[in-house]
Amino acid sequence: MSPRRSAGFERAFIFLNGHYSAGDRLLARKKLRETKKRPLVIAVDGGLAFVQKEKIRPDIWLSDLDSAPPIRKGFLKDTQIYIFPSEKDYTDMELALVICRHRQIKAATVFGWYDRTDETDHLLGNLLLGSKFAAGRGKIDLEFVAARQRIIPLRNGRLTINESRARRLSVVPLSPRVIVTLSGTKYPASGLKIGAGDTITLRNEIVKNKSVVNVIGSVLVIIGQ
Repeated sequence: MSPRRSAGFERAFIFLNGHYSAGDRLLARKKLRETKKRPLVIAVDGGLAFVQKEKIRPDIWLSDLDSAPPIRKGFLKDTQIYIFPSEKDYTDMELALVICRHRQIKAATVFGWYDRTDETDHLLGNLLLGSKFAAGRGKIDLEFVAARQRIIPLRNGRLTINESRARRLSVVPLSPRVIVTLSGTKYPASGLKIGAGDTITLRNEIVKNKSVVNVIGSVLVIIGQ
């Protein structure tokens, strides 16, 4: 896949410097094939290693060079490169989302967002950052995807899930007051009032081919096997 300079990107694919299983590699390829309108491809720091291995040409590479891989000659031809200092006030992912917002990207799919080490702070920071950018002026519809699960930050909105049955569904409240309505699930809900720290909406199950999550407030919707 080679970059083509064009205006009007609606979606971005963001590749972070996390873990990529064999299933994640297949998923990334599948998503690229199935996306009707070509996305803006952003490699973030060491995420360049993954796109280089998969021969996915990035439109943008941003890095502070602390995890930069060896780069094959010519691989970044026509790629816009942003180099930042290692000591800065923003994470690499936040810088990627700022670029997306500046380019008026409406939706972004994030790959490589988890790892196998104990960097829980980084993981939670990225997910909460996603919630921040999923609301307000210039909001971006975000999804964090992996082979076995995907996470969608949702604030004051509706999410329709067209998934096969018998999949795990959890709604994790982030704000102090959240109102949740669920349909197409084993445990439906209508105007359920919960808040950050409540666990009643964890480990539900999708039982129909179409399920709907409606929320007032801020949540993470987790869909997994």
